[in-house]
Amino acid sequence: MTAVINLVSERERRIAKDAAELREELLEKCHAAVAELDHIAGYALVVWDGRGDMRSAYNAAQGPIGPALLPTLVADALNRHVAVMLARDEGDDADATS
Repeated sequence: MTAVINLVSERERRIAKDAAELREELLEKCHAAVAELDHIAGYALVVWDGRGDMRSAYNAAQGPIGPALLPTLVADALNRHVAVMLARDEGDDADATS
């Protein structure tokens, strides 16, 4: 007889595994972003969980970007990044249908 799988436990295990993988990806991408710049003058970070609870951190003590500019700066940077990723994905879809 096959073992019964507890779906709640399995779901919780997968959520924990996905969270650990995402945390590792976040740290890798932060490291890569910092490695590409010689002199870091500030940063902004926003993270959220599966329920939408958010945390943010920033440091705008140095350089030309002050705290008042952070929301606009981050929005513009993310809009550009997402637009590039969407265009790339659409290009991949077009290649697949050709």
